[in-house]
Amino acid sequence: MEITIREIKLEDATKLLQHTQLVFTQSTFLLTTPEEFTLTIERQRDWIEEQSKIGNYMLVAEDNGKIIGFLNASRSQRKRVSHNCMFGISIQKDYWNKGIGRKMIMKMLQWAESHPQIEKVLLEVFAHNERAIHLYQSLGFIEEGRKKKHIKFDDGTYIDEIIMSRFVK
Repeated sequence: MEITIREIKLEDATKLLQHTQLVFTQSTFLLTTPEEFTLTIERQRDWIEEQSKIGNYMLVAEDNGKIIGFLNASRSQRKRVSHNCMFGISIQKDYWNKGIGRKMIMKMLQWAESHPQIEKVLLEVFAHNERAIHLYQSLGFIEEGRKKKHIKFDDGTYIDEIIMSRFVK
């Protein structure tokens, strides 16, 4: 397995769309449900272009040209919170527990540390995603708060959403 981690390119739109469609079916750790995700290739391409223009940081993890992981770090556009950056990450189930998420997050943290405005990196994680929480803690993230019963599943059960952060400056 030869995994490459690199910044996204506009030409990745189709492969990113395929990755996203797949990961939404693979776990209960993501906010969007498969039926809610209706992005077209054109809209995916436009989104990548827009995110790049406003200076957001996007990484893909590839295995032999196939996107198997994605990370998006978005800096707030509002002046008073423009020192904050929020990120999300998704990795296909077949690639869990292989260190790919750690490598992607570490690369994003290096970007955030070198960015002149970013001082704090945040994320939101479902409380039942224990592996991810452990990873984030091992990288220096701490729990800042908890949204009680914020996520409701089809079967009527609830999960808290945890807000975690790490200062990079």
